[in-house]
Amino acid sequence: MDPIHRRRRWYYALWSALLALSAGALVLWERPVRTDLASLQLALTVREAPAGSRLQAWAGPRKRWPGAAWSGQGAFADVALTPAGEAPLPLLHIPIARRRWVQDYIPRGTWDLVAMKVTPPSGPPRYYLLPISIDIRSGLLRPKHRLITSINTTWNYLGVDAEPPIRVP
Repeated sequence: MDPIHRRRRWYYALWSALLALSAGALVLWERPVRTDLASLQLALTVREAPAGSRLQAWAGPRKRWPGAAWSGQGAFADVALTPAGEAPLPLLHIPIARRRWVQDYIPRGTWDLVAMKVTPPSGPPRYYLLPISIDIRSGLLRPKHRLITSINTTWNYLGVDAEPPIRVP
């Protein structure tokens, strides 16, 4: 057999092994090594809100918004606003999927968006979207700790459409 063919077979075997190794590394990179639960406590105050308004909050992955938001997939809360416009939400448990090796979070397996919908007795609902990926990356929202966030806004500042945030911070 010609030496060039032997060398070519060696290169094919080497490239096939490297391809299999990189495919295996990609699978290990995208599969979470563990999924932790972080605790998020939200308190929303909407000044000048119509009397009798209700607040619905949803926490889940950004890619599922807005399709699966109000269908029960993810964490869901429904509370009435007080006459002062305050709404303390129950504790939300946010799953965070961690990558192996660098311990960064995997966006596909992490709930990184909290959407709040304020529904008045009459008229269209208004929305407030809170991306929490920055809190996850910075370590403010982590397991065994509770992140308490208070949001004060006015009725006119709430959004009239439910468009997701454009880019991931």
